[in-house]
Amino acid sequence: MKTLNRYFVITAIAAPLLLTACVDNDVYDPDKVRPVAPVENPLGDDFIAPDGFDWSMITTVKLNIEVKDELNGQYNYLAEVFTTNPLIDNTATPIAAGYAKGGKNFVVEISIPKSTERLFIRQTDPKQRKETFEFAVPTDGGALSCKLYYTGGSTTRATGSTSAYEAAKAAGITELEDKNYTEETPQIPAVPNVSDEPTRPNGNQYNDGARILIAAGEESSKVYQVPSGKGTIFVKGTWKATSIYSQFDIYVLDGGKIEYSGSSALSTVQKFIVEKGGTVECATNFTAKAGEWFIGGNFIANKNLTFESGVSSMVIASGATMSVNSGLLKPCSQVSKNFGTITAANITAAMGSYPEIYNAGTIEVAEIMDLIKINFINKGDLTVGQWLKIDNTKALNKGQISTFNFEFVTSGFSNYGVVLLDEQAGILKTNNTAANSNSITNHDQGTIKGYHLNGGVSVYNDGFAEFTLFENSSVDMLYNSCTLIVKEKFNWGNVTLDNGSLTGERPDNLNPSENNADQWKPVPVVMSNDSPIKYILKNGSVIKTSLLQINRTPSNFQGEGSNPSLLQIGAVYISQGGDTNLKDLVIEIPENAFSYAPGYNGINNAKWITSGCSTSGWGESKNTFSTCGGYYNPGNTGDPDPEDPEKPDIGDNTVYTYAFEDQWPAYGDFDMNDIVVTIDKMTATDDNKKLSIKGHIRAVGSSRKTGVGIQFLNVSSSGVTLAGNVQNGTPVFESGQSNPVVIISTNAHKYCNPNIADDDFSFYNTIPSANSQYNGNGAEFEIIMTFSTAEETTKAMNAKNLDVFIISKEAQGNVGRTEVHMAHYAPTKLGTTALFGMSNDASANNSMLNVSRKGYYVSTEGLAWGICIPNTEVWKWPKEYMMITGVYPGFKSWVINGGQAEDLGWISNHTNDIFVQP
Repeated sequence: MKTLNRYFVITAIAAPLLLTACVDNDVYDPDKVRPVAPVENPLGDDFIAPDGFDWSMITTVKLNIEVKDELNGQYNYLAEVFTTNPLIDNTATPIAAGYAKGGKNFVVEISIPKSTERLFIRQTDPKQRKETFEFAVPTDGGALSCKLYYTGGSTTRATGSTSAYEAAKAAGITELEDKNYTEETPQIPAVPNVSDEPTRPNGNQYNDGARILIAAGEESSKVYQVPSGKGTIFVKGTWKATSIYSQFDIYVLDGGKIEYSGSSALSTVQKFIVEKGGTVECATNFTAKAGEWFIGGNFIANKNLTFESGVSSMVIASGATMSVNSGLLKPCSQVSKNFGTITAANITAAMGSYPEIYNAGTIEVAEIMDLIKINFINKGDLTVGQWLKIDNTKALNKGQISTFNFEFVTSGFSNYGVVLLDEQAGILKTNNTAANSNSITNHDQGTIKGYHLNGGVSVYNDGFAEFTLFENSSVDMLYNSCTLIVKEKFNWGNVTLDNGSLTGERPDNLNPSENNADQWKPVPVVMSNDSPIKYILKNGSVIKTSLLQINRTPSNFQGEGSNPSLLQIGAVYISQGGDTNLKDLVIEIPENAFSYAPGYNGINNAKWITSGCSTSGWGESKNTFSTCGGYYNPGNTGDPDPEDPEKPDIGDNTVYTYAFEDQWPAYGDFDMNDIVVTIDKMTATDDNKKLSIKGHIRAVGSSRKTGVGIQFLNVSSSGVTLAGNVQNGTPVFESGQSNPVVIISTNAHKYCNPNIADDDFSFYNTIPSANSQYNGNGAEFEIIMTFSTAEETTKAMNAKNLDVFIISKEAQGNVGRTEVHMAHYAPTKLGTTALFGMSNDASANNSMLNVSRKGYYVSTEGLAWGICIPNTEVWKWPKEYMMITGVYPGFKSWVINGGQAEDLGWISNHTNDIFVQP
């Protein structure tokens, strides 16, 4: 049934009662209240508030604030409560402040806008050190336990542990098995004094088992052959070989030399041994396809030199050299071992069967060394002039690698030694593939230095790494448990530090037992272009940066372990709309450090949210930090002479706008401008015992004489002195009341517009009109109350205890005055209750509409005649005759959904039909 029809029926039923009331006594009797008939809901049949909706946009939180008392209760710790972060907003004023110490918490109840999601509590200890903690406001208010100290986990990183390596193994990364090859000199059979004879005089064919000697001083150019079986060639002179067809063991002895100029690959050699003092020089491309090769002397290639996978081993002895002067060295034998020196323009190993290259000597490559599907172990010195490339390769370094650039393609690299890229332009480049397909494990003895790490690679660092630019373009892991230096920009999304440090520079003369924190320079920029951003700092880790740039969200920074970790930030720039969440960290950051890209403001979006974090200024934390790499910060020791911190003034800078309809107990037109009152600012001074409440009557859209008052709940007027200014002069507590009540105005029209007649009830500030005397700045008032205790002041300043109301009709006879309060606020002792349950009201059971009681000043349909709107500015009320639902489209959803948090934004979304001063 439509509301209109329902009210027709009800009015028909109630009419005889109303008529009877009118004819009982034709003379007006001020001691009787005339019944008021219900009227139709002007907001529509479907505009009904659910049961339990309290119409409040304010929530009450009871804080229990605990400190970690380091001075055994001798002094007090100061706790200041803010609704905005005082490190971001330097105008922030604490809404409450009090003392705590060991065994005595600071307990206080505050009321804040429901839109307030976070509270900030700044602690000042007796040594005058300040740190700020942030807490999430419970969804429905209630109790909130606030511990002002680190409450992180209990895991501990043992000194000297290899947690990054353990993390790599846990991620499924396997390291190339180390080989401890020892240098073995092959046995050379007895050298004959003369050669065996060929099968024909002066021929080149020999029988099976023949021993051929090219004697010292002799020069031979024969193509020796053993048509059936195998022979042995001993070279003590010079052999100018053009081809080797038969199966031979070849020994180049001390003083011997082979000058090779053939074009055919050597596929029949079983052993090729170059003794110390022996030499092989190749004028053409030289390819070994089989056999065992040992170079104990000098091997010189003037074109390409190739050892294919059919070669079982190729060994270069210590003191020996292999020089590839202008061609390409391809060491693709099953095992290549170098204990001597290799020099080449380029080296490429790409046979695809994972042969092994083992270097315990020196390798010098002028241009490029490219290893494809190779197992590479370096325990010596490797120098590459341009690019060291590994592709689908596993590499293990326990020596020193010096290369201009280093490229990874789906490879794993483990470093126990030193890797040096060019520090001015050297790039460590990786391909962007699946997580952990590229990996670098830098062990605790390891050092890696370069200019730019770029691409997709997981890095596990237990040692020392230094780059100018350190960037990752995938979701790979950086696990740093020691020292990472980045001189210009760090760009990574998935980061774990375990007693590790990320800084911009390390001091040269490091003393890890003395305060050296200031000598470790910050990384100029820490950022990530990948999402999600996840940083975990464990066990006293440190990140020190001049600028933290949030380019992707969500961003999460998490502290773990028994010792807190430090995030030291000079400035924050946020260019994404999601939140940045930080948990269980020590954060050092200066005031006014935040800036935002256009469209983001850090309030409604792009929020910086901490939980369990201690936040202080740069260098002001009292915590001690000591990392694996020698960073040592003993913390801010504070004032050596402790004393109780001085209590600050407190205040509430929220602007509370109270908007009323004056037709109670009947519905009005719901333009919510019959009276508009604001509490602009509340401040407590003089040791928080003196409270100033400043406000305005902003608009009067009532056509009758209307007054305004405040009833103070949960406080006593005993011993309270009053000062300030209201319409009648200095405020006084109204007599005859059970709660303290101050009447601000008895005639709001006259108060706002003193030059009008007492009975001029023209609308004020609801109809914009240029140069009208009925438009203006309203009436300003101030109520100053001085209490005997700060606790009473805090209660009086609690917005929930401020019961602002209007007086729509003065008392007459025995009938009290007609007051209109916000929903669920009881009338003052002087307000009438005779209208309860009449018309549309359900302050008592409504027999006219057969509706049970819903609450003070709540209608049978759950609606209210007065609302309080908390905001950072004065709420913009509708113009005259403009219903609130038409001006504020979201108002209806907020009401019929029962005041859900997602609907609170209705107060800022309006049409142009708001009152604007002309």
